[in-house]
Amino acid sequence: MSNAAIIKELEDPVINNAVSIWEKGVFKERDGSMADAIKYYREALKIYDNVEKVYRKKLHEEWLLFKKLENLSLNNDSSVNNEINDGDGDKEGSDESLLPCWILEMLPNDILLRVVSYVVKQSGESWVNLSLSCNRFNELCFHNSVPFKTFKDMIYNKQVYDEELLNLNGENSIKELEQIFWDKNYELMLKERPFIKFEGVYISVVNYLRYGSNADGSSSLRNPVHMITYYRYFRFYEDGKVLRLLTTDEPTFVVKHFTRDNNIKGSHLCSWNLYFDGETNYVTIGRANDKYAFKEKLTIKNQGYKRFQRLKWIESTVEDKERNISQCSLKNEKPFFFSRVKSYAHKLVKPPVT
Repeated sequence: MSNAAIIKELEDPVINNAVSIWEKGVFKERDGSMADAIKYYREALKIYDNVEKVYRKKLHEEWLLFKKLENLSLNNDSSVNNEINDGDGDKEGSDESLLPCWILEMLPNDILLRVVSYVVKQSGESWVNLSLSCNRFNELCFHNSVPFKTFKDMIYNKQVYDEELLNLNGENSIKELEQIFWDKNYELMLKERPFIKFEGVYISVVNYLRYGSNADGSSSLRNPVHMITYYRYFRFYEDGKVLRLLTTDEPTFVVKHFTRDNNIKGSHLCSWNLYFDGETNYVTIGRANDKYAFKEKLTIKNQGYKRFQRLKWIESTVEDKERNISQCSLKNEKPFFFSRVKSYAHKLVKPPVT
């Protein structure tokens, strides 16, 4: 179907309305709210039964249009550059030695590595962008231990470790573990040594089915089924505190206000620490009231190629005043996935440049 044909179809108010409702369902599905997504999908299908087909063709046409515009932009940039180059060729005194990378070639590695360290402390994205600027910086960013040591100092100095438990288990201190397992191989340490992330929020989306019963006198042979959706949120702080929330509200409504400065209904400010002995790791999150002490344990896992992006449940317990411990069911619980939030990153205090 051509772009013109799709536009003609979308001019039909019925089809256009159905596609709009279907798109709402897609957004709900991305947020993990499957019950709402299914509701919108069904509503759209009732209006126009081929709505999904039209929606997919619309996406395809938008993608093709984006590619054409991208190619057009690249071609325009090339023609502009050629015109500039032709104009510069007529000018006298043009000196290629004034190009930025040529100037940097004159600087010693010590100075450039200080620049790299400063950029690393700003953000990981800036570090990657710097490495793409020229071969010299690419070499210093990825084939030198200084940026990896800077990352190591930034990340692991902020972790809150359970030193007492390490001592009770007869383990060495964290510093000694670093020496034993990685010595000064900081790049390998960053790949193998788990850590908690602070520049975002960990979100767990839980969906499960609850079966109901028919009303008295009903002749239906089918029992109603309800899809229950709720969310768990963790936001960790560098001072050993973590903001915890269990709610049915979607991330789009929660994340932007999810801070301990706001008195969010149903949230709890808990304490956290990380246990790591070189092989085993788990995060302990605890809180208590007058009657009970709650403790949750989760282990840090990778999510595909993303390092330490996931928190997987180990156990959740409740202890009363008589020291009786009860295990909470984790049957329906799902892992937490880290989602980076730019506004959180901006609020973190940048370490001083040394």
